[in-house]
Amino acid sequence: MAATAEVQARIIDLAELRGHDDFPAYAAIYSTIAENPFVLSPTAMRWSRDTILSRLGDCRSFWLGQKKKLRCKLTDLFDPLLQYHYGEDYVAVFGEHPWQCLLYLQYQLDHQGRGLYLLQGRLNRNIYKTLDWDCWFSAQDRLGEHWLAVNARGFRLDSLRTRQAQMRRFIERIGVSIPSEMSTADANSIQRRFGKWLGLIWKWSFTDSSELLSFPWKSLRQQQRPAVERDLEYPVNQWSYIEVLLREDLNRLCEQFKRDDCQHINRMSWQIKLFNQQLITVELCFRHPYSLHRDAPACDTALYQARYSYEDLMRQLRARDTDLDLPDSMPFISWRIEVSERVMLAPSLWDLFAEEFDAIDYQRVLALQNKLPLAFECYQSDPGFIPEQSFSTATIGLSDPAELDCYPWACSASNKPLFCYQPAIPIEKPERMQRIFLERNSNQWWLSEDALQSIRDYFLIKDRRGRASWVYRTEGDTWFKQGEFS
Repeated sequence: MAATAEVQARIIDLAELRGHDDFPAYAAIYSTIAENPFVLSPTAMRWSRDTILSRLGDCRSFWLGQKKKLRCKLTDLFDPLLQYHYGEDYVAVFGEHPWQCLLYLQYQLDHQGRGLYLLQGRLNRNIYKTLDWDCWFSAQDRLGEHWLAVNARGFRLDSLRTRQAQMRRFIERIGVSIPSEMSTADANSIQRRFGKWLGLIWKWSFTDSSELLSFPWKSLRQQQRPAVERDLEYPVNQWSYIEVLLREDLNRLCEQFKRDDCQHINRMSWQIKLFNQQLITVELCFRHPYSLHRDAPACDTALYQARYSYEDLMRQLRARDTDLDLPDSMPFISWRIEVSERVMLAPSLWDLFAEEFDAIDYQRVLALQNKLPLAFECYQSDPGFIPEQSFSTATIGLSDPAELDCYPWACSASNKPLFCYQPAIPIEKPERMQRIFLERNSNQWWLSEDALQSIRDYFLIKDRRGRASWVYRTEGDTWFKQGEFS
């Protein structure tokens, strides 16, 4: 009896083979139940009653981290979240510029599209190039209202309508069927012929940059901003006392979220009134969306950030008031804590990550990054004999770099010290020291006008006390110390 085996077919996305992630900067989301605009980012704009623009760059590292942990495509990451908040009939377009997102969203709405579309994908990019003039002009219907809302200098809605009519007549006369056939036209030439505003729209339509380029962005203010206040019974200036009171206030703030699993904080504002009646506001910022109620009652993450701000504030006050007869630490008499930025993350997000968190405990890693005063740094090995070119920084959350055969580079590093100066220190020629030749190397000599200048002769030198240093000599007989041996 022949054994049967299940064969799983997997479609390979060519984007996975490129070795990097094209993470979109903006998203345009259409839904008839678009009640919550802060699903993907704390920075959003309401374009129309049913359309929201979201700036994803504010949470870029967070979303890239989730994508890497799940080992999934962006569509698989965002689709369940958008369905949770906006229903199955939503339409979302992700791209580099908000206008391109809106333009392609208009096309999908005209053709009864549903779901999520990435303009970085080859298929959607090719369709984008086929959009006709009717789609291009109809997407501008709301644009004039937003220019008026931001008081764009020199903008007149009637003038824009006149220019649009002139451009329609022009393209009919020359017989150009779609905008991409004129994509090589310079935006300045469009501006000279049809005015500043159509020139800007033309620039947005074909730019590869995520810069707004005078796009009328107006961030939506979060209406409900939970806050708590405290008037102290007596002035306090020691962190040990402030910490206890702050923890109580953070738990009071947590109660205002009503244990809503969707609520995650990006930034809090801590307004402090000093003993001399001066008001000072400091920001408590989190690198990843922070769930306050999951951290309660200890609220350690928020308290870590508050302590960094407190210590920095004390240093500034001491430096400012050295010539005054004031206490070493100016006491606080009251404060107010307000949630100024937050993002709504569906509980399904954490369900998706459950297996990954159990295996690697990424949730603790995210919590640790929120507690630290400095951001994590990530490095990767690069093929290079010169030390300062043998590694480079890598963006946390991006796909893993191509595999590197480290054996030859590890062999070349066997005679190198663990401690290196950055940059190397110029020294006098070591005349009366023991000198041991180690190696001669050169890196990317073809990039130098004088190839000999890229050659280095490395030596181990020892002083009278036996201390060993790692130095090199250039072809010009200039000497540098680059490291110390233990």
